[in-house]
Amino acid sequence: MKYDKCEYCSGLIKEQKVRVDHRWKGQLIVVEKVPVGVCAQCGERYYSGPVLRQLDLIAQGKVGTTRQIKIFVADYSRVVAA
Repeated sequence: MKYDKCEYCSGLIKEQKVRVDHRWKGQLIVVEKVPVGVCAQCGERYYSGPVLRQLDLIAQGKVGTTRQIKIFVADYSRVVAA
């Protein structure tokens, strides 16, 4: 896919394969090797329509996952002294 310059900083955007933390109805799905345009200057990401649709299908369980990982969740207000 061809990208224009970054709309925030005018940096050069290049396609990279990145990890995306995608949420769907309260569920977190981690998707690896997603082709995304990434600004070399500020890091802003640009997703194509077909990639976003595929991420939704993955999150809905319509496309199989490869493995499951365990993550820890912290409540910031409980771990930081007031």
